[in-house]
Amino acid sequence: MKCSIFSFFFFSLTSLSSLAQTDERFTIHWAINPSPPFHVVDGPLKGQGICDVLIDELKQYMPEVNHTVVQLPHSRIRMHSEQKQNLCFPCMIKRESSPVWVYSNITVVHPPLGIIGNRKRLAPFVDEKARISLAKLAADPQLRFGRPAARAYPPALQRVVDEYADNPFFFKLSGQTATVRILEQIVMNRLDYTLEYPTILRYYRLSQPSRGLQYFPTTELGNNPVPGAIGCTKNAWGARAVSLINSALDDVLIDEDYVNQQAFWQRIDDNPGALVKDGEPPNNTP
Repeated sequence: MKCSIFSFFFFSLTSLSSLAQTDERFTIHWAINPSPPFHVVDGPLKGQGICDVLIDELKQYMPEVNHTVVQLPHSRIRMHSEQKQNLCFPCMIKRESSPVWVYSNITVVHPPLGIIGNRKRLAPFVDEKARISLAKLAADPQLRFGRPAARAYPPALQRVVDEYADNPFFFKLSGQTATVRILEQIVMNRLDYTLEYPTILRYYRLSQPSRGLQYFPTTELGNNPVPGAIGCTKNAWGARAVSLINSALDDVLIDEDYVNQQAFWQRIDDNPGALVKDGEPPNNTP
């Protein structure tokens, strides 16, 4: 069944590119990876993910452009882009350059990746700046680290992950919900920590109790924010798509709905040890 679904997506993606050539209007093919909180495809927060709203707003401010949306695993999105198939991925880290992607202007500034784990378990590793060194955690033979299989990190953190890649206490989880399942494993004491954005913890807390989990900035990365952008296939089509997207972004970034949605996901509670109040109901969405 999975093969059939993927074949359908693949066929749809390639067919849409061909069909667009017969349409006078330019078509942007959005490929999304249904991984919350960036894209939320079910539950009370359906359609309210960080990049769900971004696509909705771009559709509103780009009426002269057609839009199609397909769901694909992250690995297939990258594969299709490497094969120069026309697509745009709305939730990416904006890097200086890429052999695969051409980036839009900045769409959002994420809080930095950090350590998420059981606060009591990690307390001995917290320094005077309330940060934790990933290298020190990785060197501890009693701590178990979990991460999504397809995840890549900023260089300062990736070096540590690569150095300990063969560590038997380093685990990879695959699948579209890997980020949430890793937090579940930490709550059940099967893992001890992960590297994630604090917005992941916010999403998890909105969906279930998680009083023991806490986010800590890393010593290696500090509090440096992470710029986000849209990535489109690095070819002539992608350059055109990014040019059109950039022309609409000035309006999108000041749109009240977009501003409110970004603020909702990045809100930090008055308690410095929690990003949101435990048990906060999902219907607090703007």
